[in-house]
Amino acid sequence: MKKVKLFAYLVAGLFIAASCNNDDDDEMLVPETDRAFAVAAADGGMLEVRLGQLAQERGMSQGVKEFGQMMVTDHTKANEELMAIANFKGITLPTTLSTAKQQKVDSLSAMQGMAFDSTFARMMVASHQETITLFRNEANNGEDADLKGWASSKIPTLEQHLEHAMMLRDSVMNHNRPTNP
Repeated sequence: MKKVKLFAYLVAGLFIAASCNNDDDDEMLVPETDRAFAVAAADGGMLEVRLGQLAQERGMSQGVKEFGQMMVTDHTKANEELMAIANFKGITLPTTLSTAKQQKVDSLSAMQGMAFDSTFARMMVASHQETITLFRNEANNGEDADLKGWASSKIPTLEQHLEHAMMLRDSVMNHNRPTNP
C-alpha cells in the first residue's frame, strides 16, 4: 500500500513539475495591456521602417530621403530591442504589418514626386504623434518594468523624430506652394 501511495505522489509531482514548465507561463506574467503595447509598438516600428525605405527609394527631395534613412536606422534598432524583450518575456510579436498599416504603405507606394514627399511628411508627423502617445501611456501606466522602461527610453528619440518630421512637412509644403507673380 505504501508503494502505491508513493507512486501516486511521484506521478502527481511529475504532473506539477511539468505544468510549471509551460511555455505560456512567461507570457501570462506580462499583463495584457503591456502585451498589447508591445504588439502595437512592433506594428508601428515596422511601419516606420517600411515607409523609411519607400522614402529612400521614391523621395524627390534630399530631406525626405535623409529622413527615410533615419527612420530605417532608428526604428530597426528599436524593433530589435523590442524583439529581445518580447522573446525574453514570451510575447509573440507580429512579423507582418497589420491591415491598417499595410494600407498606409500601399497608399504611399502609389504616389510619386512632390505628392509622395508631402504625403510622406504628413504621415510621419501623424505617425509620430500617435506613437508618442502610445509610448507615454506605457511609460506612465505600464505594469511590466522592462517594457515600461524601454518605452520611456524611446520617448526622447520619438520626440526628436516628430520635431524633424514637422520641419520636413513645413519645408515640403512651402516648396509645393505656388509663388504669387
